[in-house]
Amino acid sequence: MKQSTKRVLKVVAGILLVAVISVAMYFYLGFFGNPVSKLLMKNSAEKYVAENYPDCHIENVGYNFKDGRYFANIQKEGSVDTNFFVYADWLGNISYDSYESYVTSGHNTANRMMLEYRDMLENAVPKQDVDYTIDIFYGDILNDYYGKEFHKLNAYDAAYMPQEEIILDKQYDYTDIGYKYGYVCLYVWDENVSVSRAAEILLDVKQRLDSQNIGFYCIDFVLKLPKNEDGTPNDDDRQINMDYFLWDDIYADGLEERIQTAHDELTAYYAKLDAEKKEY
Repeated sequence: MKQSTKRVLKVVAGILLVAVISVAMYFYLGFFGNPVSKLLMKNSAEKYVAENYPDCHIENVGYNFKDGRYFANIQKEGSVDTNFFVYADWLGNISYDSYESYVTSGHNTANRMMLEYRDMLENAVPKQDVDYTIDIFYGDILNDYYGKEFHKLNAYDAAYMPQEEIILDKQYDYTDIGYKYGYVCLYVWDENVSVSRAAEILLDVKQRLDSQNIGFYCIDFVLKLPKNEDGTPNDDDRQINMDYFLWDDIYADGLEERIQTAHDELTAYYAKLDAEKKEY
């Protein structure tokens, strides 16, 4: 191979290498941000926090590739609910912080309550200890932070935890709160899709929760057939479906009749919605 040809190949290889590195750097910076900008963010955030939130500290600095902003996660030592973000551009110019929307609004406290309540529910009704398959199981504390429209319970006269009871860093006793403001969503798979089986499952869940001094105000409950072996939905769409069924209505005497009524009412409600959509 001639010397000139080798020289050309080396030049081409060098150009390709630079191109590959440039593309890699472009995508890297696009997803993870500029290290220099992160340093500017850190310096600006330290000054900003010292001036505005002297009892807090920077936990970490990062970059959000979705909006192209740099951020610092701010926390207060000894506070479970005081954590928020400070945002800046690539030059480290602080744009705003989320202290008011995350901390003083009650957002962090309400979110913590939800997570603590969910953990208690899951521990009280372990999936491996029941004779039915739990597909979805979670709970929340109905409160005025999210508003009634969030849960769509306003039409059911549901009780909501007042905003003034959502207190920063307070350790809550869910024995009382759960029964007053708890909301649960439970989807179950079982070979027996019937009103009687739904009654058995609801009574079992209530007994397990009650034995742990945990309750709920209302429950969304769905009982349906298991998926096929390949994981696809069962063609047989039989199910028992209820929205916002009250804890106080879960007792043996007349339970099947109440479940049937709740199922029929919800079915009629969905049919009405479908009919209204077709009109448009």
